[in-house]
Amino acid sequence: MIDQTIPEHYRLLNRFSSFSDLTGPFYEKIVDDRHVGIGLRVEATHLNKVGVAHGGLIMTVADNAFGDAILNAHDEPVAFVTMSLTCEFMSPVREGDWLEATVDIQRKGKRVVFANCDMRVGDKKVAFATALFSMIDKK
Repeated sequence: MIDQTIPEHYRLLNRFSSFSDLTGPFYEKIVDDRHVGIGLRVEATHLNKVGVAHGGLIMTVADNAFGDAILNAHDEPVAFVTMSLTCEFMSPVREGDWLEATVDIQRKGKRVVFANCDMRVGDKKVAFATALFSMIDKK
C-alpha cells in the first residue's frame, strides 16, 4: 500500500494555477510561521513510462519552490519570470515518495535573483537545481 500521509508542518497550497492543478497537489512547509519549502506526494499520474517520477515534474516542483521562496524573500508583492533553470537528477523518485524542495537564495538583486534548490526524499538528495529569475514590472 502506498503511503498517503502528509508530513508534519505541511499544509495544502492552492497555487491558483491550472497547470499546478495538473501537476500537484503541492503542500507548503511552515515552521515558526515561516515558509521553508514545498512538498508533493508522488502519484501514479506523475510517473513516466519507466515508472519513476517524470523529470519534468521534478523541475516543476523546483520552479514552484523557487517562486515561493522569492515571493517570501520580499516584503512587498513582486513579479518575476524564470530566465534559466538547470537540474541534475541524482536518484529516481518513485510513486508514494514524499518529494521535498528547499531553496537557498544566493543573491537577490534588483533585476535578477540567483537561487539553488535541493530536492530530497527523506534524507536522500534526489535532485539539485539552480536558476536565475528576472524581476519584471508588475502589471
